Amino acid sequence: MSFAEDVNNMIDKKMIVFAPHPDDETLACGGIIMKEIREGYDVYIVLMTDGRHSHDLILGLIDPPPEAIARIRAIEFSEAMKILGVNLNNLFLLGFEDSKLREHVARAEERTAQILRDVDPVEIYVPYRDDNHEDHRATYEIVVNGIKEANLHARLYEYPVWNREPPQFGLKVLLVDIRDQLPRKLEAISKYRSQISKCFPNQEKAILSEDFLRISSSSSETFYTRE
Repeated sequence: MSFAEDVNNMIDKKMIVFAPHPDDETLACGGIIMKEIREGYDVYIVLMTDGRHSHDLILGLIDPPPEAIARIRAIEFSEAMKILGVNLNNLFLLGFEDSKLREHVARAEERTAQILRDVDPVEIYVPYRDDNHEDHRATYEIVVNGIKEANLHARLYEYPVWNREPPQFGLKVLLVDIRDQLPRKLEAISKYRSQISKCFPNQEKAILSEDFLRISSSSSETFYTRE
């Protein structure tokens, strides 16, 4: 391999993770993010929504208000990324309203296509197309359309968050061993205090259950692919 070819291969080692909400990227992809950084990949994270409605829609809490929740979750996201080792200059916070991503599909697809053209990744991670949250399904569709618009030929990996049933659509299961990365992944998850603990008055339970967190704290991460 020539020096020029070696340099080109280094430049081409980019991966991008599209997360519907602050925490999805860490819960589902925290281990692979760290593994790829260790392998020399330049890792980018695109956060589609602001996560503002986690407490009012799920728990019926309006104190603190959604605007405050959005600010809290943005800070938590930044703290988690530092733990995972992601360059903070490689973060894109698109800021669409939590739970209303489908109302902004045209703008989201335009922005997504532009990011994909600029980054030109070789690996793209998106939520499973049949995941049990509308923002997750919308993110998948937006990114797939963005890939077509940008005319990319990257490897696509789907990650499940809520729907853990065997995948459909002819997808194969890929299990990635993250035992070496697990301690730091758990540390990153711990930064999402608003989601994993009872932080506010009158909050009777955490947003994420212990059973859910146990699955997300496994020594392997699950991805679906056609490869």
